[in-house]
Amino acid sequence: MTSRRTPVASEEPPGNEPPPGSIAETYREVMPLVDFDAAMTKGDDVALTIPLESIHEVLERGRDDERLQMNLLRNQTAVDWEDRGLEIVYHLYSIPLRQAVTIKSWLPSEGAVVESVADLYAMADWAERECREMFGIEFIGHPDPRNLLLDEDIDIHPLRKSHPLAPIEMEQGVDVEFFTKQHPPPEPAEEEDAAADTAAAAAPERKRVEDMTEEEREQRRAEQAERVARARELAAVRRAERLAGAPPAGGPRPEGAAPPPTPAAAPAAAAAAEAAPSGAPAQDDRPPAPPPPELPTIPDAEEDPEGRAAAQAERVRIGRELAAARRAQLRGD
Repeated sequence: MTSRRTPVASEEPPGNEPPPGSIAETYREVMPLVDFDAAMTKGDDVALTIPLESIHEVLERGRDDERLQMNLLRNQTAVDWEDRGLEIVYHLYSIPLRQAVTIKSWLPSEGAVVESVADLYAMADWAERECREMFGIEFIGHPDPRNLLLDEDIDIHPLRKSHPLAPIEMEQGVDVEFFTKQHPPPEPAEEEDAAADTAAAAAPERKRVEDMTEEEREQRRAEQAERVARARELAAVRRAERLAGAPPAGGPRPEGAAPPPTPAAAPAAAAAAEAAPSGAPAQDDRPPAPPPPELPTIPDAEEDPEGRAAAQAERVRIGRELAAARRAQLRGD
């Protein structure tokens, strides 16, 4: 290994170095030419922050070396630190040696690209697909870089902190006011108040919507509307690709297929799709879902607690029956 780039400092608190004889020393013995920072996580695991270009090599050596035997990728995710960029995180575990380690690295917010480790761990196949659509990270060498959770014609990254927030949905008769009455939040101590004030003073100013002026709110709404419009334009381009015979995102383009339209042609492509004749086959040929039944009304908890519990249980039962019937309908049972 010849990597000599100094990694970005870890987000772990300073002075939280691993104890002598930890797995960090084993990694330094196995890979002496890789520069990395080591720190203890809140879960008492050792976290190594390594250069981005060394990820595949470090994970491969850690899996194959007899002193490490990191043969299980427990989780792979990312964190959006906004101005500081994206942090990609690998949680590894050795089943034979019963030891764990967390591997981290930093990527830029725009144009985030990293080498895939799906050839090392089967679990990375779907984990990298999720990171790709949730955070916008591209994985070089991934065998099937399609969307895993979102529709194929959606090209947004919901776990980016720049993504506009949506209102919280309250379903299944959740009574937030009653829950808050039954479980009031604890009153913070004076020391915690002082610490919170100090942290707020040191943190960059980020106003809440309630504290903004009307001009600032209008600017926030304009920024969010611009991001949504850009996502819709990209979705329109993807729909036009599908209509032109293109494969799912990331797959090979069939021979003779028309090239994808440019983003400037997205409004025209969307208008053409809307103007298609009503007899044209729909992209989604699944049978429509049946209309929802009437759900029992949930009474007030203080007036009728037993009736409330029974009504909630009945709603859950109806929901499960509807889900089972819908799955059977889609399978053609």
